[in-house]
Amino acid sequence: MNKMLTHPSAHTEFFNRVQSHMQRCGYRPHTIKAYLAQVQGFIRFKRPKDLGQVTVQDARDYLNHLVASYFSRSTIDQAATAMEILCHEAFGSSLDLSGFKRPKKHRPNPVVLTPDEVTRIAVATVNPKHRLMIELAYTAGLRVSELVEVKVEHLDLERFILYVPGIGRKSRTTILTDRLKGALTWQVGTKDLNHYLFPSDRGEKLTTRAVAKFFKKALIASGLNKQATPHSLRQSFTHSMLNQGVDPVALQSLLGQHTLTHMPPDSKRAA
Repeated sequence: MNKMLTHPSAHTEFFNRVQSHMQRCGYRPHTIKAYLAQVQGFIRFKRPKDLGQVTVQDARDYLNHLVASYFSRSTIDQAATAMEILCHEAFGSSLDLSGFKRPKKHRPNPVVLTPDEVTRIAVATVNPKHRLMIELAYTAGLRVSELVEVKVEHLDLERFILYVPGIGRKSRTTILTDRLKGALTWQVGTKDLNHYLFPSDRGEKLTTRAVAKFFKKALIASGLNKQATPHSLRQSFTHSMLNQGVDPVALQSLLGQHTLTHMPPDSKRAA
């Protein structure tokens, strides 16, 4: 049976190797952090005296343990990728996961907000930057990860379009509403073209967790009794566009999606 390492090695040295591999492959920092956490979980599960005692079967056992412990499909998928990376660094070959049964994905029904409900949430925050972020995410159909990546150079306020650079996916352009032109112009202010439109207090990129935090506060302050999240804004944009008769294929292009999920029953489906 293959050994993970042919000689004893400090865990730190191996973790550095795995991290360097992911950096070379272009993984984003938060993804690297998540995969390294899975490798740490694996080591806690096996508790090897040294990594040279670990086998490929141990990696499979760890994944089966997660399934038996009723972890979510997304966690299992994340762990499987982490184990594949680990085995690549250990053996220089792929991890054979044939026959490994993953739990079914649970797809909860989307929380769809009406335009009035989005406005209620937006005005419930006292921070004008947060209000604009909520309104922009909704009216442009942005993912939260895309919202925090918006830079001044991505805006075209004359043609009312927003360029969304590809982050692990194809780049695209989406629409802007002229209603936000004044607020967006104010937010741009004297920022340079390469500056983030919505920077953190330190001038760096805002985290998606920070967006989720202020959105939750605004939701509670609005008094709405819905389990909405920042992603609900994108889902609500999709629902609104389809109900307005926007062509699903054109909408897929705006959203940067191959298919549309959770489409309203009265909407047309893409061919």
